[in-house]
Amino acid sequence: MKTRISNCTKKLKKLNLDAILITDPNNIVYLTNFSANTGYLLLTQDGELVYFTNFLYKDAAKTIKNCKLLVSSNKHNIFTLISDEMKKLDLSILGFEAKNLPLLEYKTINSHLSALAIDFVETKDLVEEVRMIKERGEISAIKKSIQTSNQAFEFAKEIIHPLMSEKTLSIEIERFLRLKGDLEIAFPSIVASGTNTAFPHHLPGNKNLNNEVTLIDLGSKHYGYCADLTRVFFWGKMPTLLRRIYDIIRKAQSESIKKIRDGVKASEVDKIARQIIDKKGWGKYFGHGLGHGIGLCVHESPMIGPNCDQILKEGMIITIEPAIYLTNKFGIRLEEMVLVKKGKGEVLSGNFHR
Repeated sequence: MKTRISNCTKKLKKLNLDAILITDPNNIVYLTNFSANTGYLLLTQDGELVYFTNFLYKDAAKTIKNCKLLVSSNKHNIFTLISDEMKKLDLSILGFEAKNLPLLEYKTINSHLSALAIDFVETKDLVEEVRMIKERGEISAIKKSIQTSNQAFEFAKEIIHPLMSEKTLSIEIERFLRLKGDLEIAFPSIVASGTNTAFPHHLPGNKNLNNEVTLIDLGSKHYGYCADLTRVFFWGKMPTLLRRIYDIIRKAQSESIKKIRDGVKASEVDKIARQIIDKKGWGKYFGHGLGHGIGLCVHESPMIGPNCDQILKEGMIITIEPAIYLTNKFGIRLEEMVLVKKGKGEVLSGNFHR
């Protein structure tokens, strides 16, 4: 935690902020190891932590180490506690997470701070930028999530049946993931068959699998860290067009993975896959980015896309998921998870679909 806090305080100093009010639950977990649905974390430039919460979480929040705990009451609401603490600490500029503070809460806090002549300044991705580089323990947790996710695909292979519906298969997969990993899964599993595979984020329905191409996108969680993998299942021999598209996607994925290493722009990795798909004439059917960072959130920085100039750094974990979606026919997406290293990227998720 000390390293994480230190990296964040360096950013506060660069931005000339006395402190930041953290409202994103994932960022609070990252800096405290404490998870709750509500609460505010104050981090000062000197590395002091103050957690503001209410009666419901006061006893649980006592587990946070090296952190002052302030609990709201009927007499003192949480916004008053925040402004009073800023006054006690003699701080004059407070940053806030612009992506994660609702407008009404912003207005309420700002009105309290304005009365004390304290500036309330928006920030963007301050903690998230620190989170991009994974520590050894984080990588280990993600590897465990990947292991469980791959086991879920094996489980799906065992139970899959033409008369089974998409919804039933997704329920069985999620039950498996919850029993093997955290109670909470990384995201609702996608199970799509036949023409439904052309919808990137299809919601599993009552349609039976019917011996048609089936796409499964799932992710386990371990100690809060996510996996995100996509596999495509076939019944018997693949039709010619489907086989052709599948081979293009495999090549786009494998060639773009070869580009991954410390110091490379994210857009350059995306370009490799996109050029392969474009040259085969299918470019307009690949309408999303090549991938994304993953950790405490299933989608986090860095993004891997044509307009993403983030430099990849050792310790980042990203997904690589090229795709082609043909409306009223089928869609093929293959997704792996890759650890960025100095020499080359390390595929953490194995080669299941191969």
